[in-house]
Amino acid sequence: MLTYDNFVELVNEAGFLTPYTNYIDPEIFKFPWAGKNAKGQAYTNDPETDPELWKTRAPRDKKMAYGYFFNGKPGGYIAPRFFSIFVDAFRPRLPMEERYRSDVYEYEIWKLLREYNRHRMSRVASDVGHSVSLSWSDIRKKMGLEPAVKYKAEVRKLDLALKNLNMTYDTVISGTEGHLGCVLADAWVPPEWMQLNPRMKHEEALEIIYRQAEKISTSGEAKTAFRKSLRLYKNQSDITQKQY
Repeated sequence: MLTYDNFVELVNEAGFLTPYTNYIDPEIFKFPWAGKNAKGQAYTNDPETDPELWKTRAPRDKKMAYGYFFNGKPGGYIAPRFFSIFVDAFRPRLPMEERYRSDVYEYEIWKLLREYNRHRMSRVASDVGHSVSLSWSDIRKKMGLEPAVKYKAEVRKLDLALKNLNMTYDTVISGTEGHLGCVLADAWVPPEWMQLNPRMKHEEALEIIYRQAEKISTSGEAKTAFRKSLRLYKNQSDITQKQY
């Protein structure tokens, strides 16, 4: 049986876990994975052996980042030593204000999370580095899209925007049991994570990720997990701009 500590150790050793990277005990994990397919372990409410709880516990412990990083699918984990590499590979170089029109949901979500974080930090200075996320339901309410059944088309667009912000590493998923939500990556990620590697050009970071994916993947399609992030990067970046 896989335990939480074993899981953290394995993901840290591999660098990241995608729904396409079936290297952690294939008898337990059948990807795509969000906990429900962990044979005999999921939904037991045991924090040591229930992987459904790890998607909140691991980020809360700052052991790794969790999100819809890989093609918008759940079950994506990134170890601290790889997070800055993913940022350099897939976060568009242009500032958020220049990437989107002001009425696009990605920009509105980013602005909402930024203001929420500023407000919270101004009230509780000791919480810096421990930002509380806004649940997707909270975001829908603040966008005037509740009840969700009344705004189905707009809610689908909003959900896609939330996943896009994960795939460009502008946000991560954090929270507590029963309250998964979004938070700005720059507000959530410990500063030391971003100092574990030198800044890289997009191509250099992407090559490192591809090499590691090929090393740990058993699917034969190591690059598949990054397809949508790469498309978002290309669509939102000024490729003529000088890169870091």
